[in-house]
Amino acid sequence: MDTSLLKNISERDIEKFKLLATLFNEVNRKEVITLRIFEDEYINYVKANLSPSYVRSIQSSFVHLNNFLGIQKVISEIKLKDAEKFMIWLQGKTKRGYRVYYRTLKAAFNKALEWDYISENPFVKVKLPKVQRVAPKYVTGDRLSVICEKINNEFVRAIIKTAFYTGLRLNEVVNLRWNNIDLERRLIIVGDEHFTTKSKKQRCVPICEELIKLLKVLSERQEVNEGFVFCKPDGSAYTGDYASKCFKDACRTLGNDEGIHFHSLRHSFASNLVQKGVSLYVVKELLGHSSISTTEIYSHLNVESLREAVKKLDGKDS
Repeated sequence: MDTSLLKNISERDIEKFKLLATLFNEVNRKEVITLRIFEDEYINYVKANLSPSYVRSIQSSFVHLNNFLGIQKVISEIKLKDAEKFMIWLQGKTKRGYRVYYRTLKAAFNKALEWDYISENPFVKVKLPKVQRVAPKYVTGDRLSVICEKINNEFVRAIIKTAFYTGLRLNEVVNLRWNNIDLERRLIIVGDEHFTTKSKKQRCVPICEELIKLLKVLSERQEVNEGFVFCKPDGSAYTGDYASKCFKDACRTLGNDEGIHFHSLRHSFASNLVQKGVSLYVVKELLGHSSISTTEIYSHLNVESLREAVKKLDGKDS
């Protein structure tokens, strides 16, 4: 037997051979699905549906999990105790990011459950320590103007202003096409056959006067059809990563709070509405939140209603 051939077989090849063996004998497929095999399959699956930045976040999550458990760990053998130990370890590695990694891995193992690779998701019952919820960072209209002055690319400026005046998520903005925008009815339709929203539901967002002016200027300079609203000379869309970096660089140049990032524009839209007395339920619909509990992070901003409640203590007893 020529043993030199075996030297060229990698651990990944061996895993594939084991997986193929399940097709020809009684070996249970669950018994050979390792973390590495599952990660490869899951990453290929999400690449077709999620943004490159989110895919990178998933990959980072698996790097930590692989380092802790080992890439050849069979995922059906990962139990609650393993997940709990991993999260304790991860909290020591990443003081802030561990919650993001937790949510990412819980979603990944939900998919493993759907694929029948595991009988239960070990991350579901993991209890993370409670943390103080703080108000989301947001910017004012005046501050937005100053930030935009530091950005040379007019389309990136338009992307930023659109996010500020609509509350659309970054990917929702950069994927807008002209057939999503009805200037006469002053509406943006978010979600279509080209772009799937986070909630998988289409929604309508009215356009304010300031944004109408901006979009009309763009429409007069472009061929308004099914093309991207914010596009490069070749017609391709600007990436969310590029727009986000431009915004962050401008904020840093101005010495803004490091907590201000592109998603703060979405917070700004919601915060401005709540401070003007708009119902949280209306804000929920405009933002496309699936649950009112998500929108409730802005409830503290409705100071007037709180003030009116406390004023009742000023009344004289009857």
